[in-house]
Amino acid sequence: MLESVAICRWFDISCLVLKDHRHDIELTTFSQATPVPPECVCVAQDATPPDYPLRWCGLAMSIGHAIQQCVPSIDHTNWHVHVVGLSRSEILSVAARALAALYRARLVPCDSIL
Repeated sequence: MLESVAICRWFDISCLVLKDHRHDIELTTFSQATPVPPECVCVAQDATPPDYPLRWCGLAMSIGHAIQQCVPSIDHTNWHVHVVGLSRSEILSVAARALAALYRARLVPCDSIL
């Protein structure tokens, strides 16, 4: 007998925002999407009470802590390296470099470079 299992896919994505009021610039970029193991999502969901006031937008347990409960040898602050082979700081660094390039392009328009 085949069981029907609803597959729920979760991803960890960081949002970086740069606001420069002096130049009236506001830029946003995102990190790469890091897939979260479904069994760890279940751990975080189970740890969240039904009356949790922020349940509509999040869970009471961080995904890092849920992953650490599933695999105790993984550091909850740097679980990304075990999932995608890059540390969280490396992932954020790429997003920050992209944000810096966007900012530079807004400060110095392309036609003034040439």
